[in-house]
Amino acid sequence: MHRRTPITSPFPTIAAALAVWLAFGATAVRAADLPRIDVRVAYPNVKFDRPVALDYPREDPSRYYVVEQHQAKIWSFPAEPRDTSEKKLFLELPDPINRENEEGLLGLAFHPRFKENGEFFVYYSWKGDQRRSVVSRFKVSADDPLTADPQSEERIWVSDVDPFWNHNGGTLRFGPDGFLYISLGDGGSGDDPLNNGQNPKNWFATILRLDVDHPTDGKAYGIPADNPARRSKAHAHWAPEVYAIGLRNVWKYGFDRETGDLWAGDVGQNTWEYVHKIDNGGNYGWSIREGFHPFQPQRRQKPDPAGPIRPPYVEYPHQPTADRPDSGLSITGGYVYRGDAIPELKGWYVYGDFETGRIWGMKPEGGKAAASGEILKLTPQNKLNIASFDETPDGELLILAFDGRVHQIVPAK
Repeated sequence: MHRRTPITSPFPTIAAALAVWLAFGATAVRAADLPRIDVRVAYPNVKFDRPVALDYPREDPSRYYVVEQHQAKIWSFPAEPRDTSEKKLFLELPDPINRENEEGLLGLAFHPRFKENGEFFVYYSWKGDQRRSVVSRFKVSADDPLTADPQSEERIWVSDVDPFWNHNGGTLRFGPDGFLYISLGDGGSGDDPLNNGQNPKNWFATILRLDVDHPTDGKAYGIPADNPARRSKAHAHWAPEVYAIGLRNVWKYGFDRETGDLWAGDVGQNTWEYVHKIDNGGNYGWSIREGFHPFQPQRRQKPDPAGPIRPPYVEYPHQPTADRPDSGLSITGGYVYRGDAIPELKGWYVYGDFETGRIWGMKPEGGKAAASGEILKLTPQNKLNIASFDETPDGELLILAFDGRVHQIVPAK
């Protein structure tokens, strides 16, 4: 039986412990004071198989591109009109691809200068000599800009051998800085058996940041000058590609289009799911901590010495309690809402749970959660297996769900 673990442990100073308590204690507000949303189908006449990612070229957002995880296909459809039934195959990856539950084609990101170079990037689970994750660069077909050239694949990054099928991360996003960010889980299984959580010398349990436009040292990418290992003596032992560590399995992250802040949903293990603000060089505690709480302290895994562990902003439990009935089992990270349709939601980070369909909002202020709570009243009609949140060009929020539909967050009636 899961139970709540007291927040009494191993922060090195009273100030650090107080910071955790302030962040944790500020997460509940009266339901009447929370923004309210609903969810509706945005495109009733298009449907996908296990859709897990959506992206579009920023210079021309007239078409959206959706990733099908196990089919290993990318489809496009017009953003308008909403009653479109057009769906065009953009790319189908050939075998060998692993298709276990958490594997497959997982990520898609269009180059910021896609109109100029025709480049886009995908993340997939490779079934080659041994299990690995791959990020590849592709180009569109010279004959049809709505079709990719499957022969143009260039593998720019290949992971270390991954002994397990789960915890693959797989989100790709270009940041406001023009660099490509990659989320990679802790290697899989349970309990972090390979002790990757606090090992920044490899790529597991991290978010990576690559410069895909300026390859150096014989690699297909370069290392940004302010990546931790290059800018800080304290981080010199980190792998050059690593941007942040101590992350169990980030399933979706997003940049705040107004501030540039990076927010991530990190899937917990036994008891908690949680949200982090990801900073350059940050350590988020796995597998010493699960959310705000110690994780198997008897293992005595040592924290990386580069800097203190940073607590999450908010968490929610796997088992409901009297004071936390809003339980869930697998977080899906979202975005800070910057649209106009729901004015009271502006500036709130919106995220959800794949298993329960709950959706929360969190208001970040002063380095902590000033307010947090459920913002969707669940009904049989709006309960979804939420695989991904995505933004429209004007800052409204879309949801990909395993009913195969593209949904949109709308004002509550």
